[in-house]
Amino acid sequence: MVLKVELEKELEYKFREVAMKKYGYQKGSIQKATKEALNSWVNQQSTKIPKVEDPFKLVEGILSHLKGKKTSVQLQHEAKDLWAKKYS
Repeated sequence: MVLKVELEKELEYKFREVAMKKYGYQKGSIQKATKEALNSWVNQQSTKIPKVEDPFKLVEGILSHLKGKKTSVQLQHEAKDLWAKKYS
């Protein structure tokens, strides 16, 4: 799988420097450091967000008061905002 991201120049420079110091100045060092960084971030975030078996049941009925007043896209954005407000 490929994941492309755009970073600020300074952050990219520091990341490359640290990655190469830790994993060596060879092919694959950036990839190893990226995997480590992403795993660390995901593990850190998963302790903050409760596990959800069925996300549809979570929002089922929560936006029913808006039925017919907003488009499905607007409702999706509202659901995202409500979720973020509740768990941030």
